This record gives sequence, C-alpha cells and structure tokens, in this order.
Amino acid sequence: MLTPLLKPLFLGSALIGLTAWLPMASLHAQQPRVTARPMLHLNTVNLDQSLAFYRDVLGMEVFNSPKWADGKNLSGIADSKLRTAQLRVAGGDFQMEIIEWSGAKLNPQHLHIQDPGEVMLAFSIRDFNQKLEATKKLGLKVIAKDGEIETTGNLPAVMVADPTGFIVELNDVDHAKKPVETWWSGPIAGVGIFITAEDLAKTVNFYNHVFGFAMKEPAAAQPATARIKMLFNQPRFTTFRTARGTFPGTSFPGITFQEFGGVDRKAAHHGVVDPGGPILPLTVTDFAAAIEDVKANGGIIGQGATSEALAPDARASWIRDPNGVLLRLGMPAPVRASSN
Repeated sequence: MLTPLLKPLFLGSALIGLTAWLPMASLHAQQPRVTARPMLHLNTVNLDQSLAFYRDVLGMEVFNSPKWADGKNLSGIADSKLRTAQLRVAGGDFQMEIIEWSGAKLNPQHLHIQDPGEVMLAFSIRDFNQKLEATKKLGLKVIAKDGEIETTGNLPAVMVADPTGFIVELNDVDHAKKPVETWWSGPIAGVGIFITAEDLAKTVNFYNHVFGFAMKEPAAAQPATARIKMLFNQPRFTTFRTARGTFPGTSFPGITFQEFGGVDRKAAHHGVVDPGGPILPLTVTDFAAAIEDVKANGGIIGQGATSEALAPDARASWIRDPNGVLLRLGMPAPVRASSN
C-alpha cells in the first residue's frame, strides 16, 4: 500500500503498467540514517535555458534565486564558480536544484535512458498540449518515436530531453483514464524520480544496506513492452524491470530504479561540475559507519574509479553508487554554542 505522499508520484508516471513493480519489504531494523531533506541536484549546461523549461513551461516555482558563488569548497577547483536555482512544485512536495558551473573544465555527459546513472523525471501535468507545444518552441527534442504521444497507458505520455539532455516524461493528467485523488492541485499534479541501474539487484542491495531502503530483491526481468520501446524510441530493448524505495524518515519522493536490457550501455562517470551529471547531497547521522557500508556494498569513496582513503577526522566525502551516480555524504553541522 503506497503512502498518500508517494501514491501520486508513482501512479503519475506513464511507466506504471509496463511491468509489475515490486512492493517494499519491511523496513530494516536500523534507524533512519539520512536526516534533513535531501534535494536532487542537476548540473545544467545553461541555467537560464533550464529555467525557461522547468519554471516557465512546466510551472515550477523558484524559491532561491539564481546567483553566482565561489565553488571551490564543493568542487575542489580553485577558480570554479557556480550559479544555482532551487525550484519546488506549487502545492506539492518536490524540490530540486539546478546548477551551472564556470571557471572549470567541464565534461558534459550525454547519457541515454539505458545508461546506468541516467536520471529521468516524470511530470504529471495539466494543460498537457499547451506545455508540449511550449516545450517544442524552446527547441527541445521529443524522444518518443515519430514525436508522437503514447496513449495506451493510464496517462497519455511523451518523452522529451531538457536543455541539458536529462530525460523528462510528460504525462497528461487531464486525460487520465483513472484519475488519482491525491494528485496535487496545481499545474504539476505529481513528480517521479527514476534512476537507471546497471544491475538492479546490486543497486537494491546498496540502497537497502547503506540508506535503509526497504526494497525487495528484484524479480527476473520481464520482456520490454511496445509502450516502453515507443516512449524511448528504442525498439531494441528486450527486457525491463524496476524496484522502488525511498530514504526512510524523510519527505524525499520515492526513487524508481529501472534496468533495461538488449542494448549497449555506458555508465555515468561525471565529476562534480559536469553538465548532465546528477548529484544527491545527503546528511547522515553516522558518517564513519555509512562510509564503511558504502565500501562493503559496491560503492566507491571519492570521485575516482576506486575508493580513496579518508582522513580519520573527515566529516564529508563524495561517493558513487554502483551506477556511477555522485552522492555527497556529510555529517550534520555542529551545534553552535549559545552566546547567552
């Protein structure tokens, strides 16, 4: 049974029905490790172009205005600067941050949906046709076969690429066959987060044991349907399977991990500053134990191909999940002494 928060996010995606999704197992005995509110970060080629899509077309609200700041502490690059904007869904519970970097050598990522580490966002929207036309006027690519809308699922849907190349699924709420009562009331009714896995079983193991997700061991992959082949314009897909979970104790939306078979795949290996690279900063209650769990469950400490050693007094570190996605683990900020 999905919670009221997660239900609109999950059912709002056109991918539902492609294959039987896996129910969550009982929560692990450990206490929630992630504190505060995680926020997905997307490195963009051009922040203004990204805002023209997410804010002006889709209807997200900017609650932290774009501004340039010194990026050295985050990137480790002396002259780097970053400009960020934080966005949220009006009346909903989804936030993200988009970031443009300068003053550093950038290695833009050009991932396809089947590539491990690729992030996809699914927006269930009202005024679908108007927003799709506005998307096209921005010059954004419609990925779906022949640029057509897929109509066999609960929601008519189409896949597009945002200004950086991240894949975005647009779902037509106004023509849903079975409306969802808990959809949000604004222009965006629901948002889903999807991350492509290289090996779904290893990904499930990693997030379950490192972050306390409650995903069951994945079942065998099922044949990819005509619907998914059409949406991604990839007729060579042979198999597809998913698993879904979230960080316990937080309001972060559920993440659906998806695995595709039948085509060549290239795993993400982006740096902190690279456009097209997803980043997820996380505050953890037990940093040293979390680092040990990352190493024991297929993750990498640092940004390289193999794990690096951390200083005994380290309070934060970059890590990679088994799919190449960068996560930033850090301890809570120290409590300041009272001046009274």
